[in-house]
Order: sequence, then C-alpha cells, then structure tokens
Amino acid sequence: MQAPFSDYSTTVDLHGFRRSISAPAMAEINDLSHPNDWKTEQRDSKSIVRKAVALLVVYLSLGVLIYWLNQDGFILKNHAHPVVDGLYFCIVTMCTVGYGDITPDSVVTKLFSMLFVLVGFGVLYLLLTSGMFTCVFHLQERYMLHAAMYDPESKISSYTVDMKEGRVRMRAKVGSALSVLMLSLVFGVLVLHFVEKIGWFDSVYLSFMSVTTVGYGEQEAFKTLTGRLLASVWLLSSTLSLVGGFLYLAEARTDKRNRERSKQVLGENMSISQFFAADIDNNGYLSIAEFVIYKLKEMGRITSEDIIPIINRFDQLDPTHRGKITLPDLFPATSV
Repeated sequence: MQAPFSDYSTTVDLHGFRRSISAPAMAEINDLSHPNDWKTEQRDSKSIVRKAVALLVVYLSLGVLIYWLNQDGFILKNHAHPVVDGLYFCIVTMCTVGYGDITPDSVVTKLFSMLFVLVGFGVLYLLLTSGMFTCVFHLQERYMLHAAMYDPESKISSYTVDMKEGRVRMRAKVGSALSVLMLSLVFGVLVLHFVEKIGWFDSVYLSFMSVTTVGYGEQEAFKTLTGRLLASVWLLSSTLSLVGGFLYLAEARTDKRNRERSKQVLGENMSISQFFAADIDNNGYLSIAEFVIYKLKEMGRITSEDIIPIINRFDQLDPTHRGKITLPDLFPATSV
C-alpha cells in the first residue's frame, strides 16, 4: 500500500480528493482572488506603527503641557528646563522607574500622576504590540537566516538557525533580546559616568536599577539637561527591551513545553475510545484530515471552539452540501 504523502510533488490524496499538477497555478488564482493582500497588510502595519508613535507624541506632549502649567505643584531637587523636566518626569512616570527627584506635591498633580500612569500602561502596550518594537528583532532574525543560507555548515549557523524548518531557534531570539538589554545597560552606565559625573560602581548600580524599573530614589540619577534628555530616550527604549526580553523568555518556555507535548502525543498509540472520538463523520475509519485534527487537539494547538467556525465557513462555501469546495464556488459571480 502506498504511504500517504509518498508522492507529494505530484498529487495529494486527502479524504478522497486529489490535487493534480495540472490544476491552475496557485499564483494566478491568488492574484485573481486576493490581488493586493500583501500590500494591504504592509500598509496596515505601517498605519498601526504611525498611530502608536502619534499616540506617544500626544501622550508626552499633553504630559509636558500639564507639567508646564502646574510647575508649582511639583518638588524638584534640581531644575534643568521646564520642557525637559516635564518630558523627563513623564518618561520616568510612564516607565514606573520613580527616581523621586521630581515628585507631585498638590492634589491636581497627584491626580494627574495617577491618571498618567494608567494611560501610560496602555501606551506601552500599544508600542509593544504595534510591531514597532519587534521590527528590530525581525530584521535581526532575517539577517541570521540569510547568513545561515550562505554558510549552513558553520557552528554559529547551526546554533542559531534550524535549517530543516528554516527558522531562527528560540535561544537565538532570547539571546538577541538580552543583547539589546545589555546594550541599554551599558549605555546608561556611560551616560551616568561621563555626563552626570557619577562613579563607575554607582553608575552600574543606577543603570541596573533603572533598566529593571526599580528606581529606589536614594540617589539622584540625572541632574543635567543633557542627562535628562538622554535619559528620556534611554528609559523608554530600555523598558521596552526589558519587556520584550521577558516575552521571548516566556515564548521560549511555552515553545519547549509544546514540543515536549507534541512528541508525547505522537509517540502514543491510539486507543479504541480515541479512535471513535477522532472519527468525526462516524464512517468507521479515519481520514488523514480527521487524524491530524484529533492529534492537534490532543497537543492543545486547537480546540473544538476553533474548529466550529471553520466548519461553518466551509458550509458557506459549499452551499450544495457536497462535502467539497470547487473553484466555481470561490468565484460565484464569475462562474458560468
């Protein structure tokens, strides 16, 4: 008996349906049905990034304006410039560092600070999910893939890229996120030492406490105008890098657990009860599609709630309930 997928280059037999190499080219069909999908997706991604940046600018501008109008409601250990001080306070508040060198001292400014923190969480979330933060890591992953293609036999390529699956290994992603975090830490040390004239050990200490958003406030970190300007950019980028690093670590742990679960599920023999549970149409045998769906459910990749909308969509594309979808079903307006 011929094993499934033994001649995948020419035909694929799934549940009685056969795909032939004489079928219309997929590129032509995609051009007819979805001519500008990739352009739309690219345009939507850029639009989301622009909206996130615009929201950040509006958020910080509003914060600086409120600070400017209520300067008497804040306690400052050192003054630099009202605009720079306001921007510095907004960034420190949004990133939850809290040095304590600029603190609210009136009812209005305290209410403003509480509201500003809550809104800041939403802004940080949009920055992380807009694709702007992950763009750097995606470019880095693409560079790793291209480097591995040119030199697939090198140890670095085998360590960072899974050549069989054509993807960057999770440990490489975690390493890239941690490297960005380390660069942020080093940048903070250099600014604190050379701009703020703080000793090396205290610079490392303050930089670490700032990157990790602890900020005890027992020592004033940034007193100069240049230092506060650099800190405003540095604190925002380091906070995003920290959160991104933890997200990659969580993804790595989840990915490892999913792989172990997949190996366990694929290595198990199917019991009689599992056979009947997998037999969706109750015809006494399992098709490849039924077997795949059941195994994916066992792995936790999909649930019944995921399958039901797909079945409903299939029924919409198959109004005659023949159990299959043909090309005329996809183009009802142009079908003869």
